[in-house]
Amino acid sequence: MTTISVDDQVQVAEEIVSMMKEIDPSGEHTPFSDPEDALDFIEDAKPDVAWLDIEMPGISGLELSMEIKKVSPLTNIIFVTGHEKFAYQSYQLHPSGFILKPVTKEALERELANLRNPVEFKKSGLIKAQCFGNFEVFDKDGQAMKFKRSRSKELLAYMVDRRGAMCTLGELVGILFEDREGDKALKKQIRVFIYSLKDDLKRIGAEEVLVKGWNAYGVDASLIDCDYFKFLEGDNQAVNSFMGEYMIQYSWAEMTMGELIMKPGYDDYY
Repeated sequence: MTTISVDDQVQVAEEIVSMMKEIDPSGEHTPFSDPEDALDFIEDAKPDVAWLDIEMPGISGLELSMEIKKVSPLTNIIFVTGHEKFAYQSYQLHPSGFILKPVTKEALERELANLRNPVEFKKSGLIKAQCFGNFEVFDKDGQAMKFKRSRSKELLAYMVDRRGAMCTLGELVGILFEDREGDKALKKQIRVFIYSLKDDLKRIGAEEVLVKGWNAYGVDASLIDCDYFKFLEGDNQAVNSFMGEYMIQYSWAEMTMGELIMKPGYDDYY
């Protein structure tokens, strides 16, 4: 995805670009403090999204948006301002969205999810999960994730194994406590482990990885960089890294390990 941020306050434009690089690290995100320079760039780049400050000297964001529509009609215009009074005036120009300052990453993600002209992009991995050998988890900086409770780590391992499928409390009880899924006290204990896991993820800025449903939990697989996922996609490096061991500290993982060994092409490597 290609985006630009235009604001006469250079720091604001750069902050938006910095957040966009976290959201879409493989995209091209460029800050501008001069609207005319931005317009020159737009004529060639045809960006997917333009984050425009409304109050700027010379050419306002409203005026710039009209020029953008002439040269790049599919660019999603999202106005950024510190004053709600501009909302009505800006919406007369039919933008894709409107954000109030101070801008947050959550606000950017909300607008990106509701673009007038949708743009597909790959979400950034918030954690890295190593499934081959022992199950281990690392944050975006490559530091090993610390868990307050070992059972919380095992719950995360199982949800990664399920690749985003929602897991009921009964199912999770059965995995951790040997098929005693009918025990209410154990379901309560599972919730304790889940809350602890949520805190662990929040501590490294990855709370979005955990997904809650109706009496069920799972993970957003798109936010996890995982050797197991890559193996299933046929990634050569992931296939080569699998040595016949999968989450070896958990007995329930033996079934998945067997399935991996039976995958077509595995014998070609070993």
